[in-house]
This record gives sequence, structure tokens and C-alpha cells, in this order.
Amino acid sequence: MNDKSTEYSPLGSTDEDRSLLDTDSAYGYLRRQRAPRPWLIIANILLFCISILSLAISATLFHEAGGLSLGLFPTKNRLLKATSQPSPILDRITIALLTKRMNGTLLDPNPSIYRLPPSPAVDSAWDRIQTRNPIAISRADILRLNKNPSDAARFPSSWGYGPDDGYIAKIDVFHQIHCLNTLRKHLVFNYPYYFPPSSSSSSSSHQFAELHVSHCVETLLENLMCTANVDLYTHFWMDAQEHAFPDFNIDHKCRDFDAVLAFQEEHSVPVEKFAEVRRPEDYEVHVMSHEFKEVLGWYADGNRDGLEEGEGEIA
Repeated sequence: MNDKSTEYSPLGSTDEDRSLLDTDSAYGYLRRQRAPRPWLIIANILLFCISILSLAISATLFHEAGGLSLGLFPTKNRLLKATSQPSPILDRITIALLTKRMNGTLLDPNPSIYRLPPSPAVDSAWDRIQTRNPIAISRADILRLNKNPSDAARFPSSWGYGPDDGYIAKIDVFHQIHCLNTLRKHLVFNYPYYFPPSSSSSSSSHQFAELHVSHCVETLLENLMCTANVDLYTHFWMDAQEHAFPDFNIDHKCRDFDAVLAFQEEHSVPVEKFAEVRRPEDYEVHVMSHEFKEVLGWYADGNRDGLEEGEGEIA
């Protein structure tokens, strides 16, 4: 083996090579080659902002759709929760939002049972939708209702509810329907005052008054069932009553009625002026039924139309 040490010598370099190896020169060269363009920085910032905005929009749409059952977004009744007081009902069941055509017909040839004259069948139908059966809610629910758990009545512990459960509550919509049903039963009390015999001498005006009342009762009923207020009211114990007494003083998430009334007062047309409006000559009219024209006394004024009973549109 050759014991001579291997000698290394630097390769030859040109002035240009030495210039590139010079620290300052190399830094300047790289800076010139790699310096970010201003427009590229702006483009990156815009792209980042667009990405964040897209993420926010996607999250919002996901939220609108109800989200997944991962605890990240509410999965039930998000829109109803925004317009209601806290209620465990909104966490336990999904309440679908339905589009329903309400029956506002004054003279309905096939009226619902809620408009029929008093009878056991009518009372049974009303009793079903004004159910007064209570439900059990938790202590946490009581606190969310802005009530004091120590003041809220509970079912007996022997019924098997846990230490933080078993508080007595009822769903408010059924109480509202109960109140409407009570009015339905007591309407006769006010009738002589508002409609004395002298102002309702004709059978047609008396019949119209009855139609009007049944129409209004059902309209209120349908609106109560449409909104189906699931706010809860609790109960407490009274000295003069053995069973728990309802506490109807509860919070509601309300629309600003004063704002609606102010708008109405500012923009509405006086009813007297409205009463002066007449049908245009080229308007194709809806034809009232023979029965309803009789109720209005139209035939009594000498009018004729040749309709047979049951013909025409129902008003």
C-alpha cells in the first residue's frame, strides 16, 4: 500500500465564482431571487380570508340544517328554541315545522267538531286537546324556568323519581286551549248585553252571530295549536288546597306587540275609509253559497241569483 499522504488542493475558481461565494454578494443574490412579490402577499391574504369566510358559511349552513349529534350544534328545534323560553320538551322531541292551511270559513258545510253545538262528543274532543295531565321535570329545568326549586311542588319520592327530578309541570299550550274552551262554554253570559233582543230580532242576524262566534273560537284554537307553546308552568303548595296549585306567572319569549301596534297605527287605512271601497267592474267575483246569502239577509232585500241550495262558494 502506498503510504504517501493524499494531498488535496482547491479547484480553480474564477472571479465570478468568488463573487458568488462572497457572503454579502450571495445574500444579495438570494434576496433578489427569492424576495416575495407584493401582489403575491396580497393574494395569499385574500385567499386566507376567503377560506375563513367559506368555513364560517359552511358552519352556519351546517348549523341551520341541525348539525350532527356530536354536541357541536343543536340537533333539535334550533329555530323554536330561539323563539321560546327554555323547555325540556324542545330537547326531548323534534317538533316539525309544518305549513297548514287554516279553515277560516264562516259557513262551513262540514264544520269540525270544535264548532258544533254542545254535546258529550264535542266536550270529549275539547277535553282531549286541553289535557290537564302534568309531566315531571328536573331541578335543572326548574332553574332554567327562572323558578326556585325549594318553592316548586314535586311528586312523592315514592314514585321513583331521582333526588333532582319529579317536579310537577304542565305544558302551557294545553292551558291556553283550556281557557279558550272555558270561554266557549261561557259565551252565553255576555250575549244579552252585546246582542240584546232588539238588535238581533231576525233569525238571520242571530244565526250570523252564532256563526261568527264559532268561527272565532276555532280560529283562536287553530292558532294556539299552530304555535303550540311548550313553555312550562310549575306548581306550589297552598294552605287551603290539598293538591299542588299551578303557578301561571311564567316567563314567555314574546314578540314586541307594541312595535306591531305602532306600525299598524302608522300605516293602516281607517276602517271607515276601507268600507267605502267597492269592487271594480272587471273583477270576476266569487259566488257566495245560497245558505250564506240567507244568513246575510241578501234574499230578504229582494235579490235573486238562481242558486240552488249547496251551490256557490263557501264564505
